[in-house]
Amino acid sequence: MRRLAALLILVFCAALAPRPASAQTPAAPPPSLEDFLSETDFWNPELSPSGQFLAGVLRNKGEDMLVIMDLDNPEAQTPAQSLEDMFVNWIEWTSDDRILVALSGYMNIALGRQMTREEIETWTDKSRAIPRRFTRLISIDRKTREGAAMFGDSNRMANNFSLGSVVDFLPDDPEHILMPARLNGDLDLFKVNVADGSFERVALGTGNTYAWYTDRNGEPAFRLNINDRGTIAFVFAREDKQNGKIKWRKVRTIRLNDDSDSRAALDFKILFPGPTATTYYVSARPEGEEFAGIYLYDFEKDELLDPVRVSDRLDIEDGFFNPDTKELQGIYYFDDRLVIEMNDEKTDTHLKALNAYFNNEANVIPMDSSRDGNRWLIMATGPREPVSYHVYDVDTATAIQIGFGRFRLEGKSFGATQVVEYAARDGLALRGYLTRPANVAEGTNPPLVVMPHGGPEQRDYFDYDRDVQILVSKGYQVFQPNFRGSAGYGKSFVEKGHGQWGRAMQSDIDDGYDHLVAAGLADADRACIFGYSYGGYAALAAATLTPEKYNCIIAGAGISDLVKFLERERREEGRESEVYEVWSRRIGNLKTDKASIKAVSPADHADRVVRPLLIIHGKEDGIVDYEQAKIMAKALDKAGKPYKLVTLKESSHRYMPEDEELTYYNEIIDFLNQNLPVN
Repeated sequence: MRRLAALLILVFCAALAPRPASAQTPAAPPPSLEDFLSETDFWNPELSPSGQFLAGVLRNKGEDMLVIMDLDNPEAQTPAQSLEDMFVNWIEWTSDDRILVALSGYMNIALGRQMTREEIETWTDKSRAIPRRFTRLISIDRKTREGAAMFGDSNRMANNFSLGSVVDFLPDDPEHILMPARLNGDLDLFKVNVADGSFERVALGTGNTYAWYTDRNGEPAFRLNINDRGTIAFVFAREDKQNGKIKWRKVRTIRLNDDSDSRAALDFKILFPGPTATTYYVSARPEGEEFAGIYLYDFEKDELLDPVRVSDRLDIEDGFFNPDTKELQGIYYFDDRLVIEMNDEKTDTHLKALNAYFNNEANVIPMDSSRDGNRWLIMATGPREPVSYHVYDVDTATAIQIGFGRFRLEGKSFGATQVVEYAARDGLALRGYLTRPANVAEGTNPPLVVMPHGGPEQRDYFDYDRDVQILVSKGYQVFQPNFRGSAGYGKSFVEKGHGQWGRAMQSDIDDGYDHLVAAGLADADRACIFGYSYGGYAALAAATLTPEKYNCIIAGAGISDLVKFLERERREEGRESEVYEVWSRRIGNLKTDKASIKAVSPADHADRVVRPLLIIHGKEDGIVDYEQAKIMAKALDKAGKPYKLVTLKESSHRYMPEDEELTYYNEIIDFLNQNLPVN
C-alpha cells in the first residue's frame, strides 16, 4: 500500500507539456530479463461513476490487494484490503458505494479444498495435488468493506467452476447484474442481486453456449455457441413468439481469431448494444467491401444496416460508446500507432493534447470516465512506455500518474522504434517497425533479429512489445515486418497472402531485411530470424528455402509439415467446415495443390539446412500440434543436420508456466549469444 500511496501523494501534477517517454533518463540501464518477466504489480484501475473514487489491484508480497482511493481527498486513504489466497481478474464499480471483484483460486481436487498461494506457487507436475482453477464474483461495500458472493452458497451452483463473468452491468438498475452460469451443463443467463448474491434465471443456453449478449434494455438478445476447438462461433438470435415464449434461431457463423490477444479486426465482431431493441454495433466487413467498418446489425433479421463509420484505407477496430444513450462517441483503429477519432471536437482536442504530452510516442487509451465526463482514466503504452495509468482532469487539463503496471520497469531504458516503409520485389508497398537499443551510437548497427508475427492474419504495431524489448535489452535491434497477408490493411492485402506461404509472404520478410541493409540501418550477413506460430513457420521456411540468408534460425511453435497440418484440420474440423476451408484458402488445396504445398513445407527440405537452428515447442499446444516439432526433428535427423529442440512440457500455444517461460527466453538469448554475438 505504501508504494501506491506514495505514487498518489508525491505524484507530478503538471499542465500538458511534453514529458520524457517512460520518464527514463539517458543513462538508465535496460531492464533485466527478470524485470521483464516480473509479475504485474498494479492493474485494472477503475473510476467510480461520479469520478470521486478510484479502485485498483496492487500485488504486495505475493498477495492481491484491493486499493480504493478518494481522488478528491488523496491524503485520507483507507488500508488496502488483502484477498488472501484468491487472485483478482478484474474489478468494476456498480455505484460509488459498491464494487464488484472477480476472483480466481485453485481447488485441490484430491482433497476437496482450496489451495493456498504457497501451495500454488510450489506446485509441480509431480505434486499429489491436482489443481483446478475456479472463478467467483464478489461485491464489496466501499464503506464497510463487507462482501457478498454472487450466487451465494447455492447448492444448485456447487459444481460451477466459472462464476466470474458479467454480461450486463445494468446501469439503470444498480442493484442487479446479468451473469452467465452453468446449470445442469448448460450456460444459462441469470439476474443477480449485487447486495446479497440472490439470483433468478432469465434465459436458457446449451452445453456449447460460451457467451451471451443483451439489448439496450438489458434483455437477452443473442447467444454464441462454439465448436469444440474454439475456432468457430454460431450466433443464435432471440425470436419472440406470439405465446410469449422465446425461440433461439441460428443466424450467423463467425470465424474466431487464432490469437485471443490479437487486436486485428475480423470480418464480424460484436461491439455494443445499438439504439434500438434489435440492433447491435458491430465491426464488420460486408461481402464485396475492402475494409472493416462499424455497422448497425439487426440480429433479429440477421442484416447489416447502413454503415456508421468506415475508412477508405484501414480496418476500423472498435468504438467508444455512451453506456446511457447507447450512442457511438468515437472510433479507434491502428495505423502505426493507435488513432482515435471522437465525434466531439472538444474531446478530440484533449486527446491530441494528451498525445503531445507523451511526445506522440505512446498510445493514449481512454479507459473510463466519470458520468459527467470531467475526469478521465487513461492508460499509456508505447515502445518506450510500458503500461502506465493516469487520471486526467478535463477542466484544468492536468494529468496525475496513479500507477505503473510493473514497478521494476519504471525508470529503465527501452529501445526506440521507427516506422520503416519499403517496397516488396513486386512493387507492393509494405511497412514494418525497427527497434534499436537505447543510447546506441549513431551509425552503429547492432546485429539484427528479424521477427515476423504470427497468424498470419495478424499484424504488428508501433507499441510496447515485450519480446522486442527483451532482445533489444541484450543489444540487438529487431525488425517486425507486416508482410502481405497481415491484417488491418484491408481484404485485398490479406488475400495477397493466400497461397503465398513460403513464396511472396516469405520474400516480403527478406525484402524488409534487404531494405534495411541498403538504407544503412543493418549490416549484411549479420541477422537471425525468430518467429512464433506462423512466424515459426516463416523461420523454418527461411532455414530451408533461403538457407544462407540468415545466420541462425529460431522457430517457436512453427508448422513444419503443411500437408500434415492441413490433414489434421480436415480430420478434426471436417472437410466441409469453414475452418478447413479458411486454411485451404491460406495454404492450398490438398487435392489440387499438394505438390506446390510440399514445395514450401520445411520438413520436406530439411536437407537444405545449413545454419544453426533452434526449435521450441509446447507439448500441450492445441493450435500447432507438438507433432510438428517432432516431424521437423525427425527430418533433420534423417538428413544428418544439427539442431536443438527444446520441449516445454507444460506449455500450450498461448500459455507458459513461469519456469518454462524463463526457459523459453533463456534458450533464445543463449542461442543468439552463440550464433549472433553482439560484440
